[in-house]
Amino acid sequence: MLSSNPFPTDHAFIDFCDRDANWGPLLFLRPERNRRIGASRTVAGAVLLGLPLGLIGTIVMSLFAAAFARPAPTLMFFPLLLTLGYWFVGHITLARAWNQRAARLARLR
Repeated sequence: MLSSNPFPTDHAFIDFCDRDANWGPLLFLRPERNRRIGASRTVAGAVLLGLPLGLIGTIVMSLFAAAFARPAPTLMFFPLLLTLGYWFVGHITLARAWNQRAARLARLR
């Protein structure tokens, strides 16, 4: 049977998304299998991951900057960069594969 997925990695992304443990504390963002992952869910996931981890990264970079007498990075640069990166990668990989499966399941109903 031929798959309607344009990329062979879609099955890997879907398998990854189907495991509860991979969602961690963001499990509440995962929709039912036949529902799409919308922009609000991808943005919420990116913000909830990117801001705290980015702030930790900024603190670490500031400590290194102080140790090597370099200027410290601005407070929100790395969190915003990380949030945008998480959103972009999640949108073009996980959300795209999930939404294609949701569309297939909706057609089967």
